Amino acid sequence: MRRLVTISALALLLIFGCVKGAIWQYERYEIRHANNNLIRNNVAIATPLSEGDLKSREPSEIAWRTVLLAGSFDPSKEFLLRNRYHEGKYGFGVVTLFTSQSGKRYWVDRGWVLAGKDAQTPPIIQRVDGKVIEIMARVRVSDIESQVQGSVFALPRTDSTAKLVNWNSDQAIQTERIYLDLISTSNPSVNPKVATALPELSDGPHLAYSLQWVLFIFLVALAWYLVFREDRRSQRLKL
Repeated sequence: MRRLVTISALALLLIFGCVKGAIWQYERYEIRHANNNLIRNNVAIATPLSEGDLKSREPSEIAWRTVLLAGSFDPSKEFLLRNRYHEGKYGFGVVTLFTSQSGKRYWVDRGWVLAGKDAQTPPIIQRVDGKVIEIMARVRVSDIESQVQGSVFALPRTDSTAKLVNWNSDQAIQTERIYLDLISTSNPSVNPKVATALPELSDGPHLAYSLQWVLFIFLVALAWYLVFREDRRSQRLKL
């Protein structure tokens, strides 16, 4: 009897964990699906935003939209993002500080550059100066884009710190709560040779993982039933 109680408690605990896992992964699927629809809808809007729109509108209304800004780049505030690939080639993303004519500061991802031939060779980067320039860029809203990394164990990310917080901390600066992907500028020599691409619009594996957790529930229930049936059979043989 004690054995059945222990096994039953374990089975119920496992079923509870699987239910939580299934719900977690389905929620991740819904978030990612909604984010994909947001990208499709906002990218399809051709009219660019103004800088005033960035402050007056909700994050979901400006994410992935294009914006026109006038200002200047600060080449002293520039860094590289590792692990960027283009057509199978390894390289870096180039991020440079941009100050608009209103005085607001934004990090601008200026696109991909090919890595040097070895670790000691720096990549060739299109240089910028402090002259006034007009840019067209795509708005990236960090809070909206933060996604929980789904896994078969349905665990959240251990590091939920927004990339903008890390960038500002590393560079000892404070910027606006959005960043920008550069598309083009009024100076063709500064245009990105390989602009940062839109993310792949995929719902990911979350729905499949949710169904896997449901399958685990049935497997645990089946194992519980088989153990219970075997125990009852053993008891009848003893009588």
